[in-house]
Amino acid sequence: MASSMDAAVSDSILPRDPRTLDWPLNGSKQFLVTLLLGYVYLVKIGGPRFMKGRKPFDSLKPIIMLYNLSMVFLNAYFVYNFLIRSYFGGGYNIICQGIDFQARDQMTMEFLELCYWYLWVRIADFLDTIFFVLRKKDSHVSFLHVVHHVLVVFNGWFGLAYGPDGQVALGLTLNSFVHVVMYSYYFLSLLGPAVRPYLWWKRYLTQFQLVQFVIMVIHCGIPMFKECGYPKTHMLVTIPQAMFFFGMFIRFYLRAYTKQPGNGQPVKGKEE
Repeated sequence: MASSMDAAVSDSILPRDPRTLDWPLNGSKQFLVTLLLGYVYLVKIGGPRFMKGRKPFDSLKPIIMLYNLSMVFLNAYFVYNFLIRSYFGGGYNIICQGIDFQARDQMTMEFLELCYWYLWVRIADFLDTIFFVLRKKDSHVSFLHVVHHVLVVFNGWFGLAYGPDGQVALGLTLNSFVHVVMYSYYFLSLLGPAVRPYLWWKRYLTQFQLVQFVIMVIHCGIPMFKECGYPKTHMLVTIPQAMFFFGMFIRFYLRAYTKQPGNGQPVKGKEE
């Protein structure tokens, strides 16, 4: 009874998207909390305990390479399909695009289905951290790295439950493209020392991520000043996170790529 009342109050404040209401695990807070707490425990406590006294699983390299390459193609698939169902075929307004919660045409429903699978691919990103743990690259499992994975999955869950289309389409496309470039770098970096001299563009990947956050803050903020039917609550979820990540990523960038007082050398960069 109490849980039903809580759900009713919650829906009155932030109504669920009726188009995705019956989709498997969609909107389940228990699923989300269990998943995210399990991930954090595994990569920060359980995994390191398991690896204590064990040698790194370097034999995982071929599996990791296959995983990285798969992620390149999956995210490229999202980039293309998000675009043709929004700005290049879906009739989206690039400046300000609202959400029609009653729209159930083929193009709209295909976009929503893409968002559903996008969430599961972002959950699959957790393997990236698990591979770091199993290879004892503990310095890579930083606060920024873990929080980034947690919030990206939360955002995917939130959007799918309360409206994943509209203004956020640009952010979804940009984020998918960033993952194409990021996983391409990860794949190439595992090819060996002969390839590493050609990976000089690593710092520009971080710059691209910073640009992504700036674009997201500006673009997601437009509906604050221009009414187009995009929920204000979605902006209140997205914009603070984009600003937070911009601050964290620029801190990482400055530490990794700028000279430090004293020795004149940059701090050795770590994968975030």
